[in-house]
Amino acid sequence: MRKLFVRSLAIAFVAFALLFGLEFFIEWSRAGYPAWGSESWAGVNNGKLVDVLSPMARAYNNVLAMLIATIGLAIPLTANMHTPKLIEMFLRDKINRWVLTFMAFGAAHVLWVDYMIGPQFAPTWAISLSILLALAGWAILIPYFFYVVRFVDPSRLVVRLREDANDIVKRVADRKLDPLDSQTLVSTRVGQVGTIIIKSIDRNDRDVAAEGAWSVKLLLDHYSQHKSRMPKEWFVVDRADFVGLSDEALEMLNETKTWYEMKCLLQLEHGFMRSLEKATDSVSTFSDALRVIAIRAELNHDEQALRLAIRFFNNYLREAIKAKNLRAVYDVFHQYRRLGRELVDRPELLREIGLHFSYYATMAKTYGMVFAPQLAIFDLGFVTRRAYERASPAAGELLKEVLALPHRTADDVHSMAVKAKLILGGFFVENKHDAEAELVRRNLGDVATDEIERAEAALLAAGRCFFEVTDRQLNLEYVPPERRDPLRKFCASLTLARPSGAHSVITVG
Repeated sequence: MRKLFVRSLAIAFVAFALLFGLEFFIEWSRAGYPAWGSESWAGVNNGKLVDVLSPMARAYNNVLAMLIATIGLAIPLTANMHTPKLIEMFLRDKINRWVLTFMAFGAAHVLWVDYMIGPQFAPTWAISLSILLALAGWAILIPYFFYVVRFVDPSRLVVRLREDANDIVKRVADRKLDPLDSQTLVSTRVGQVGTIIIKSIDRNDRDVAAEGAWSVKLLLDHYSQHKSRMPKEWFVVDRADFVGLSDEALEMLNETKTWYEMKCLLQLEHGFMRSLEKATDSVSTFSDALRVIAIRAELNHDEQALRLAIRFFNNYLREAIKAKNLRAVYDVFHQYRRLGRELVDRPELLREIGLHFSYYATMAKTYGMVFAPQLAIFDLGFVTRRAYERASPAAGELLKEVLALPHRTADDVHSMAVKAKLILGGFFVENKHDAEAELVRRNLGDVATDEIERAEAALLAAGRCFFEVTDRQLNLEYVPPERRDPLRKFCASLTLARPSGAHSVITVG
């Protein structure tokens, strides 16, 4: 933004110089190219000089009045809408300081020169400087107006806050700032980003909310580059930094060295929770950012930061279920599934994720969200298939979690859950995992033959694109052509053993 201001200022100066220079040259040539001193009033009528400078003083007053009116309206209004810290940011900005100082100096200088002029005294150099300063003031005015407008743009506020926080982190890593004092400074910056996110959601400004969420991700990206160089004092926090946390929670933060990640991820969680109330379509903004942060932690081999991100995923599921917001549950399960795919080579984490899927699917059922557990079966089944493809040690435990999720309630058969398990059974047949296919077959032993046939027909007829517009868009029931024959074989193995409409209850030992 400062580069834009300097560039627009240079353009204004060049335009003014060319226009006024051309005007002077035309008039000078029309007058027959008089000597350079012929246009001066010095020594002839110094009162004329006063008459010239008086309008200039009024012009400066007008410029100052316009600037102060613009700042007085724009800054408080924007601060009220986004963050009260905007006023502090405005006053700390170097361009704002220089422009306002320049305007005040120019206005005072004109008055001083006007006072100096006497009957026998013409301060020609000072008069020339006043004229040049007046021209420069008007040349600065338009670019500065644009600068102020851009300054209060919420997108730019997010960028400024992020850059300030990153600068603090870097300077602490370089041992140029005290780590304890810097904790407060950087926490304030991160908190202000969170405030802008929340207020943007309140005003249905989804674009700014998304930019704020992504800025949190960029904050953690930058931090990961310097975390190993941070002094040990940086990682120690107390109750003042996290009001409300227990002594045990603070101790864990100090042990895992994740207070900065916690501070950033809390801002995402606040935005997610506000989205549940006022902008459900923005939920995916926060769950997607959280997934990217978790994957980046895995790439950086930051185990504690990764586990913290997974815990926040669980928070998202809990809050979405408590709000009975099916769209949010649908989205978070999807992002959790994508995270599980990236962690397929981490069996210990896959086991935990499988348990979390099962836990929150059961919780959703308790809250009366019958459809949510069926979504969990589809997504956990996807993670399970990826685990078997990579021969993960956690694959068998994931399968148990899938099969433990119910596909019926009393006499009510949940067709989507049945379909998810049929897809899983077809996968095992295709990849010759006979024992696993038999486990799925026994699990579905209480489903009537006609239900199996209807589910099979629906799966084979399902198109790749879901018939409504969704975040995933891919039809959960879609089976690629190369996997349809194994699905048919698996379904046939279920239907051949029992007559139409019959079913038997078989438990998995």
